[in-house]
Amino acid sequence: MSVKNHANFFHGRKSFSHGMKIKNISVVFFLLVVLLSITFFIEIKAPSIIYAMAEDKAKSIAIQAINNSVGEVIDGTEEIYKELVDYRYDDDGNIISVNTNINLTNTVEGLILDSIAKKIDKASRCSVKVPAGTLTGSDLLTGRGPPITFYINLSGNARSTIENLFESTGINQTRHQIQIRFEIDMSIVMSGKHSGVTVENTVVIGETIIVGKIPESYVRQPVS
Repeated sequence: MSVKNHANFFHGRKSFSHGMKIKNISVVFFLLVVLLSITFFIEIKAPSIIYAMAEDKAKSIAIQAINNSVGEVIDGTEEIYKELVDYRYDDDGNIISVNTNINLTNTVEGLILDSIAKKIDKASRCSVKVPAGTLTGSDLLTGRGPPITFYINLSGNARSTIENLFESTGINQTRHQIQIRFEIDMSIVMSGKHSGVTVENTVVIGETIIVGKIPESYVRQPVS
């Protein structure tokens, strides 16, 4: 190879190397811009998405705590119902009063609320897994990509109300249900930020079909 050709060869390699460096820098710059754009987009969209999923998690924990607690304290059988309610009849066999055992229902309420509080406290530190694609807010990427784990702290304040429901089911037939209506204020803390959600659920703790005329009012009082 002549000196001239040799020089042209090295000049060509130098130009090629220089061109590759420029191309590589362009690719890196492009990827950096894309990454920064995605990061900026996620920072805007991600918090609302994460907190929405955290609220769903909190609701699920609260509902599960209610259902499991009710199942542990009572089983909803007819025997439990007979302990909660007493009927008084007149000489013709018509029901003249429906007496709910307030002492027993208050005890049942208290046991369930105590159980709910313990279960929520046990789940106070939990995780929420969000697919990476979901964080972008794109419908096309929702549910795609590896899951990213976020940890949240939960607390709950539960309250309840006993309700009696009478519903006609036919001629001289009425379904009587004793229900407990629960409301739980769930507090969610994540990354120093706070949000909350209220969970409502009604559970039937006893029911039966009453045959005969039903009085227009019922009495909620201790049953001897």
